[in-house]
Amino acid sequence: MQWSIVIPVKGAIGKSRLAAGDARAALAVAFARDAITAACRSASADQVIVVTCDPAVTEGLERVRVVDDPSGGLLAAIDAGLSTIDPAAPAAVLLGDLPALTPDELDAALALAEREHRAFVPDAIAVGTTMLTATRADALRPRFGPGSAERHRQAGHVELPIAPGSGLRLDVDELADLHTALDAGVGPHTRAVLAQASLPA
Repeated sequence: MQWSIVIPVKGAIGKSRLAAGDARAALAVAFARDAITAACRSASADQVIVVTCDPAVTEGLERVRVVDDPSGGLLAAIDAGLSTIDPAAPAAVLLGDLPALTPDELDAALALAEREHRAFVPDAIAVGTTMLTATRADALRPRFGPGSAERHRQAGHVELPIAPGSGLRLDVDELADLHTALDAGVGPHTRAVLAQASLPA
């Protein structure tokens, strides 16, 4: 099964809770670029749609279709991306703060998602959501925000059995999350920013 993957990204204005000093904006962009690169290299991806207003997020990346963020919040950005694809096509919404995500991890999760009409992947603490899927795009029921894992479950999305240490679950909002992602291994864009930054322990 080939998937249309929508990735909403704030870009440099994102990650306001990340106490990374002058590196915060660059890291927000780098996280997204690593997640997008993993999606583009996924054998399961038919197309990757990035919804953003920050051109730095997709500069130089191949296989990416860019949709302007309508600046109405996360759900509006997701709707903008989904509106560009076939309603009957398999679709996934992937958040862009996953610097440790690998193509193989994404492929494995999407293979599991093929078995469920609607599915989701929780974050590392099983409270938020990092990916939402449906075998038809028009069946998606996005409920992102605080406590989204339970809201997606109530909307009929089935939790996929993804290991807590998978890069697909290691979203980064705070410095502790970044250190966890670093232990798992982050992508080249994040590594490049960190090589020039000094972060608290």
